Amino acid sequence: MLIDFHAHVFPDRLAAGAVAGLAARAHFTPYTNGSLADTQRIMSEQGVDRFVALNIAVSPKTERHVNDFAISLLQYPNVIPFGSVHPDSENALSELSRLQKAGVKGIKFHNEYQGFFVDDGKGMRIYEECVRLGLIMLFHGGADRGFSPPVKTPPARMRKVAQAFPEGKFVVAHLGGQDMIGDAVEYLSDTNVMIDVSFSSRTAAPDAAEACIRAFGFDRVLFGTDCPWDTPESTLAFLSGMHFTQEEMRRICEKNALRLLGEG
Repeated sequence: MLIDFHAHVFPDRLAAGAVAGLAARAHFTPYTNGSLADTQRIMSEQGVDRFVALNIAVSPKTERHVNDFAISLLQYPNVIPFGSVHPDSENALSELSRLQKAGVKGIKFHNEYQGFFVDDGKGMRIYEECVRLGLIMLFHGGADRGFSPPVKTPPARMRKVAQAFPEGKFVVAHLGGQDMIGDAVEYLSDTNVMIDVSFSSRTAAPDAAEACIRAFGFDRVLFGTDCPWDTPESTLAFLSGMHFTQEEMRRICEKNALRLLGEG
């Protein structure tokens, strides 16, 4: 089984415009139009059995709509939807409860789009509730090429969050820090944080990526693409060029995800 732990899906009415806008901002070429149907197509064609569908509450007013969409995706057996809450929303905590009761297993944070540093106090109250509810927390890690510095989720700041919640289920995307892999190893490899390999085939040197994966250990790494910005085929080819055993690849591609989701 192959599980993609990091893909982005948008409601049909918003998908084309959202992906076009993001592509223009970051100067990336998308591989899908961002809709559920097109994402399911590429996943099926390239061997992915299940994928985590991520969306982001970029403001308090979009929060409930994002989560309504996430809940609607629960009907699809191959989709694992994550919700999102905004730290400035007065309904953030109740939204977490609504998502958890509906069967959603995780929350996506993108601190650049949401406008707060990862270790800010207003985020800490949300993480605390996620821990209480048993929700997975998936963060964009490191730089985002669509935004100027300062980086809002650098590994050093993420370390403070991990230390504050040692029982938290944290996933930090992009090898723990896009364009900041060395810092990810230094600040996060000895914490409770897991990482995913999303978008690394387009941004990371293979030797640095392999060293990072080994530093975190094969029980703390998840396969992910960042679709529509990268593909399963490209990501698998990137990993296949490294010196991993079949069992190590199986942990990355399947076993760790199932364990984190409470299914293995």
